[in-house]
Amino acid sequence: MRGTETVTLFIYFMFLCLVPTVLEAKTTAPVTIEYTVPKTVQTGDTVSTVIYFIAQTDLEVLKISLEPYRGLKLLSKKKETFFFDLKKGERRDLEIEIQLTDPEIGYLSVFATTETMRSTSTKSIAIPYGAAGVLTREKLKSSNSAFKRSEGEALILMPGDPR
Repeated sequence: MRGTETVTLFIYFMFLCLVPTVLEAKTTAPVTIEYTVPKTVQTGDTVSTVIYFIAQTDLEVLKISLEPYRGLKLLSKKKETFFFDLKKGERRDLEIEIQLTDPEIGYLSVFATTETMRSTSTKSIAIPYGAAGVLTREKLKSSNSAFKRSEGEALILMPGDPR
């Protein structure tokens, strides 16, 4: 009996060593997100932004979701865009139009969800528009804001440190 328990424990231990752990999981999607924004955007201005997505590995699907918040209106009709079969290093461009509605600042959240043969993961960034200077950032540090996306998902936006 004792030999059977030892063998069972040994097999169980070997199985655990072969299974990847949560700690080994990637924390963000394998995609680089870059963008261009005009330096000066005033309240009421309508501007174009080009967002670049560069695959860091082969991707089956790249789903882009856009969500305006805090003083920004998305004028582009599509809030979701899909790109398929991207090879490592390939770039896809997405041009959008926004309008600044706040007297100081507006943000556009960009969510990039990737699907590979092994996993699905998401990376997000916030693109600032307007007077996103030091004073505005300091004022926003104390005002975490909660809102609901159009899909009904509740989000709490908390300012982070600049990179």
